[in-house]
Amino acid sequence: MKKIIPVMIVSLLVLSSCNFPLFKTSAVSASEVSTKVAQTLQAVATEEITATFTPIPLTTATATPTATVSPTPTTSPEDPRVQFGTPTFSESFDSGSSFGLKTPYTDDAITMSVANGEMTMQSSRLNGGIHWRLAYLTPRNLYLEGTFTTVNCSGSDFYGLVMRSPTYTDGTGYYFAVTCGGQFGLYRMDGAGNFHALQDLRSDPAFLSGSGQTNRVGVLLQDSHFTFYLNGKLVGQIDNSDLPDKGYFGVFQSAQETANMTIKVEQIDEWNRP
Repeated sequence: MKKIIPVMIVSLLVLSSCNFPLFKTSAVSASEVSTKVAQTLQAVATEEITATFTPIPLTTATATPTATVSPTPTTSPEDPRVQFGTPTFSESFDSGSSFGLKTPYTDDAITMSVANGEMTMQSSRLNGGIHWRLAYLTPRNLYLEGTFTTVNCSGSDFYGLVMRSPTYTDGTGYYFAVTCGGQFGLYRMDGAGNFHALQDLRSDPAFLSGSGQTNRVGVLLQDSHFTFYLNGKLVGQIDNSDLPDKGYFGVFQSAQETANMTIKVEQIDEWNRP
């Protein structure tokens, strides 16, 4: 049975496209569901898309405030960083070129910028949409990992990695989402702006919840098989072949509880796999 994305995300009324590289986007009004950006620096096209969301019950983990903790270095043989060695692609944000952020991107709901060796995604209001930023085209099989620090977020605020997105503009892709309350799940956005839950939300003690935490979030894609890692620990897996075999990758966030939700991306690494 098809599962539709839970209530933590169904409240989104606007899906705002933040695209690579240096694409100009117009401000998204509340009456617009999606903004589709033409692939030139000047031409901008907008398209209204009707998105149908059906909420299902969601139990959100309650985060207990703790001191800032970084993920403990691991030498576990299941950690892909140990298995795969030197990444094929590595972004430590010395500049914003990989994600088209030599100058900051801003709209009515979010600002994305690169400075001081990190990419900052800062929301300016609640329920402003899912905001993504894409980089390069990747092969069918890969391991993708992002190191994220939660500066300010809580509960059902969520962020994570985008994979196999066939275009820069309409948001289609797989979204491996983690919530600031400590849960994770895999979702798919189709070209009409609809989100579908491919796996129920779940939690794992490997993930550090709440603000002031740093986590490594990773996904291994082997054909139609997804394996999920949090701080080097295998936490789940699923099979899905709804989308094309390859596409662009990137990062995203959405503010559900914290108006000025702020996430920093400190590192993005990608390993081509056979």
